[in-house]
Amino acid sequence: MEPQLPTIKNVFVNETDDDDRPALSSHALAALKEFLEEQRQSPANHETAENGEGTLEPESEVDLVTEDWRLSQFWYDPETARTLSQEVLSLCSHSNCEVACIACPTLYAYLKKIDPNISVQLLEYDKRFEQYGSDFTFYDYNQPKDLPLELKHTYQVVIADPPYLERCRGIELQSFWVCVHAIFGHDTQANLEMSFGCSQTMTLGRD
Repeated sequence: MEPQLPTIKNVFVNETDDDDRPALSSHALAALKEFLEEQRQSPANHETAENGEGTLEPESEVDLVTEDWRLSQFWYDPETARTLSQEVLSLCSHSNCEVACIACPTLYAYLKKIDPNISVQLLEYDKRFEQYGSDFTFYDYNQPKDLPLELKHTYQVVIADPPYLERCRGIELQSFWVCVHAIFGHDTQANLEMSFGCSQTMTLGRD
């Protein structure tokens, strides 16, 4: 999978006529400053904070690794993650419900935070999520059928959120559908197609 990098236009400007050294424009400096501040404050770099009532602060509800723009990673904002989590939990009407999250680690993290006992598997390309132990399965959409046998026809609820790769969008979506079909349980009675307008934590434009 070819990585995508964010595009910042008009990066270099000359502040003076007699100085040939390139310098970042004010827009690029602001974007870089914002990114470095988010890196510094990332939940992965410090302990999760709690408020006076013992509940987690909204922006520190889960521990997530830093987004990697090269992998087109843009995590859900807390409100979106909580809404999707509640929807998934409402679909789990019995204790033996098995859930699979394909390329949506934010949702996995929130599901486990809300209900630590839920059985959920994360299928993800980024091996940094191996920190989740047996809940993690490496998944590459270029090889959608290359899955462990124990995952096939196992899950009653499957959520997939393909990364945005415009140049191969059609092939990518077809590959994700092959994976979803492979891991859906044999006893699934109906297919449910849902569309969400998801909000993400990063707002830097992508060209």
